[in-house]
Amino acid sequence: MARAWHIANGHLATGEKDGGHVVILLRLEEAQVRALSHTQREVLDQLEHAAMPFLERTSTGAAGLVVTPSGRRRFGFILNLDELVLIDDGDVCAIALGRAVEDRARVEGPAGAFCVLLRELLRDHPVRISRMHEDFELMEQRVLEGRERPDRRKMMADSRRMLGLDTFYQGMSDLVAELAEDDSGLVAPADRVRLRSLERLLGRLATRLESLQDYSLQVHSLYQESIDVRQNNVMQWLTVVTTIVMPLTFVTGWYGMNFPHMALFDVPWGYAAAIMVCVVIVVVEVAFFWHRGWLSFVEWRHDDGSRSDQRAGRISRRRCRKGGEQRG
Repeated sequence: MARAWHIANGHLATGEKDGGHVVILLRLEEAQVRALSHTQREVLDQLEHAAMPFLERTSTGAAGLVVTPSGRRRFGFILNLDELVLIDDGDVCAIALGRAVEDRARVEGPAGAFCVLLRELLRDHPVRISRMHEDFELMEQRVLEGRERPDRRKMMADSRRMLGLDTFYQGMSDLVAELAEDDSGLVAPADRVRLRSLERLLGRLATRLESLQDYSLQVHSLYQESIDVRQNNVMQWLTVVTTIVMPLTFVTGWYGMNFPHMALFDVPWGYAAAIMVCVVIVVVEVAFFWHRGWLSFVEWRHDDGSRSDQRAGRISRRRCRKGGEQRG
């Protein structure tokens, strides 16, 4: 069943007033039985598979789709001089407009109601981006301290969410900019000011998201570097052990040959001499490796190293934030 909203004292209110309304919410099957233009029907035909928000001009106004960042929820809209028609089989529009009524949002007309709806959709986005930033900071801290491996699935989930947000902000920015530049009388001057403010908000969110994407790449790179360090440590240990054992294997293999007249076979101190030779070989090799620094391994849990890495991480985050502010 269709739901309606009207304007009361400059604010959005639920229901109709004197049989009139400024916003009407319909199901897809209800919208399809209305008298729609060719462009409007083409827009609605894309409701099930659209990937990003967009707007198309019509003879009487505008029509388009809004796709949520997750890509799983979509709703269509038809904006005219007299009303805003929303087509939503879910509850996205109803919840957003309900919050707008509670907040007593200022509305001048259908375009203003649409601006309020879009702003309500963006209400929790600054907090969402901040939480993702905190997630990456925690992952970076865990990698630097080496306490445990970060949750790889969470890292990839945050990366996918950022891609969805990037697509969402791009489409919404184009959509809002198109309405804000309207000169046909579809958008009232006061609503045009609100649309420009919404456009700036989208720009700030896109800038923060870009900064967060750069930071996430640094965390992924740091995580991969920690894996490489562990692998290099393992290979270095294996190389040192193999090098130490190689001469001992040669000695045991040499004296394992079954020739009757080999040196030290017939003397009582031959076995002890072979042991001493092996011990001397091991000591000389370890001393040589230590002198060359080949027994020094990179440890992510070392206090000095972790502190320096943390400082580097904090510096990288400051640079990332500073770059985002400059771009904004």
